[in-house]
Amino acid sequence: MLTAVRWLPPILLSLASLHPLQAATPADAPAEAPSFAQHLAALSHPDPYTRGEAAIALGRIGEPAVPALTQALRSDDARLRTSAAIALGRIGAPAVRALPELTALLSDANAQVRHVAAVTLGGLGTAARSAAPALTRILSDQSEAVRRSAVLALDQVAPGHRADALSQPAVVATLDHLVPALLAEHHVPGLAVALIRDGQRVWSRGYGVMRAGSSEPVTPATVFEAASMSKPILAMLAMQLVDARQLDLDRPVVAYGTELLVPDVPDKQRVTARMLMAHTSGYPNWRPGGEEVEGPLPLLFSPGARFGYSGEGIFYLQRRVEWLTGQPLQALAQARLFGPLGLTGTDFGWTPQIGARQASGHGDDGAARPPSRYQHPNAAYTLYTTVDDYARLLVEMLKAARGTSALLSQSSAQEMLRHQVRVDAREPIERPGAAQGQAVFWGLGWSINATAQGDIAHHSGANSTGFRSFSQFSPARGSGLVILTNGMQGDELWRRLVAAIGDW
Repeated sequence: MLTAVRWLPPILLSLASLHPLQAATPADAPAEAPSFAQHLAALSHPDPYTRGEAAIALGRIGEPAVPALTQALRSDDARLRTSAAIALGRIGAPAVRALPELTALLSDANAQVRHVAAVTLGGLGTAARSAAPALTRILSDQSEAVRRSAVLALDQVAPGHRADALSQPAVVATLDHLVPALLAEHHVPGLAVALIRDGQRVWSRGYGVMRAGSSEPVTPATVFEAASMSKPILAMLAMQLVDARQLDLDRPVVAYGTELLVPDVPDKQRVTARMLMAHTSGYPNWRPGGEEVEGPLPLLFSPGARFGYSGEGIFYLQRRVEWLTGQPLQALAQARLFGPLGLTGTDFGWTPQIGARQASGHGDDGAARPPSRYQHPNAAYTLYTTVDDYARLLVEMLKAARGTSALLSQSSAQEMLRHQVRVDAREPIERPGAAQGQAVFWGLGWSINATAQGDIAHHSGANSTGFRSFSQFSPARGSGLVILTNGMQGDELWRRLVAAIGDW
């Protein structure tokens, strides 16, 4: 076993040789019992199991091992830094002596090191409160594991820390710091964001450019494709029909006019508007060949049995709504939502007015894609909008939830935000503090994260034309945000922003 000492880095060799545990080892100890020096040496061993056993052993030794482990945190060897932090985490409270070194590791180039350092700091509780600013900075880390460990650590070292970090100037400063770097990192040319507080849009800003290689800046008036963020808008229109007693949520939609889908499966006759908006209809996301070719549309499971995200279901509901009102989707939306709310940059189909303000989508490499011109409105994905316009739609939902909307009843808004089905296959959106998701549900049109501070409704969007988007709002707090991006990697970008500012 003495041969293991050759793995001991020079920076630890002197500490290990002088360590009191060395002298305390009985002369008649079994030859196979590893020494303190050997445990230290094993922390950088190529075999991960050997490193893990060494970390456990040093954790059992406890406080006497802290000086050598603290020194190990300064090593150039990432494996050693990681294993030393793990061992300190097992030691517990005495590891607070390594607080400066552990905090410094939150800026380490290695994601595993950052992750373990955050977990270890969290285990120190409020004794590590001074690490809160550094932990806050890594809430937007590129590693999901690091972000999640930072959230948990902050709750342990600085309970209630978010109460002081959620002012509008602080959030704006965070966005101004993060967005330019994230745009470059993810090859996304431009982004627009809007913030809602106390049920009102309070701030919006554009970053970057409308098209790669151009100098035309993104502004809050820039038109993006919102992709699937169109689905909740159709749900709002459908619930207006519920308010007018033209649509019953639980009546099979085949009862409303001629059946438009191929009636090849009897169970299709049981699909209701509630199922279509809650994605429990059994229809696939899209049929083979797409919805426009009117090919066979399978039923994947019995209607109402479980959640199954379905663009086809939304498109079917659109056609039912159009039949009931006698109006095409564009005209209906303009008359009942977009016009009354003063939305000048929003439509379900392309128009010259949209084109004049339209950003270009971009691929993973940041290369521009041809601008879309949707001529056949589809409520599942063809919505064009601006960040300010979509924020007004969220504000209207907040008003409706509080009974102050002239466009949607409170009962309909509450039904949209009620848990219709639990969605165990999806993880909650990453958010810090009390906004951390506990479970995922689907309402009518909206996905819903249950959190300690109340439900947060949200929806994202992703189109193959090169756009990614996200929106959320908290009915209880009256807060919300909208993020629109013109790049395929924009989904990772908005996730990192939301992980940093949460339900601000």
